[in-house]
Amino acid sequence: MATSVEGGSVRQGRDLFEIEIGDHDFEFTPMQFADAAVTGAQVAMAAGKHPVEDFVVLRHLKSGELETLRPTETSDLGKNGVNRFFVVRGGKSNRFFVEGLSMEWPRDQLLAWQIKFLVGAGEEKSLVMERDGADHVFEDSDEVDVGGSEVERFKLRKRKKTVTVIYGTDREFELERRIYTTEELMGVFGVPEGYRLDLIGSDGTFHEMAPGERLKIREGMEFGSHPPVGQSS
Repeated sequence: MATSVEGGSVRQGRDLFEIEIGDHDFEFTPMQFADAAVTGAQVAMAAGKHPVEDFVVLRHLKSGELETLRPTETSDLGKNGVNRFFVVRGGKSNRFFVEGLSMEWPRDQLLAWQIKFLVGAGEEKSLVMERDGADHVFEDSDEVDVGGSEVERFKLRKRKKTVTVIYGTDREFELERRIYTTEELMGVFGVPEGYRLDLIGSDGTFHEMAPGERLKIREGMEFGSHPPVGQSS
């Protein structure tokens, strides 16, 4: 009888090899193979992806690296240290690096938490991209572009326990990284009684926060306020 998958690692039973196969949303399905030697086409077919040529098969190594497995290429489940596979629709592979680990992905975007998942980084780490001498720190829910003309290189950094947000024109507040209600934020910012709190989007649009609304604050968020008549404060 085959043993179950623990932590995504390949486990061998008497005659079966069990692995995980994930899709582009990082949703995983356990699969069994009777033979340790499997081809990329066999992995795609086991995941129910047809035609095989429309999908890219990637093996996720114990090192955290991702590499393409061609349809006719064989992977030895017992020797290659494969944790899991991904089968994703696409016709190309975008290369990028995380802390020197080589990655490939057939789509142009990944979420930051997905990249962190690949390299085994936990909540205490943030994904960072260095470009033109400036660091861009991603929130876990941020979409990360890996499909540009240049090979992107990312680093991991210990996540700050606080974020800096702006209220009004230039008043900065350093707040604990967590979810706040509208009323909590109004108290922190000292919003005048009777005024409404606005979350200002990156495109300059204003969203009036409803009473009791809950918001997970992020680095660099901007807020304003206005009286009930709708005039800017």
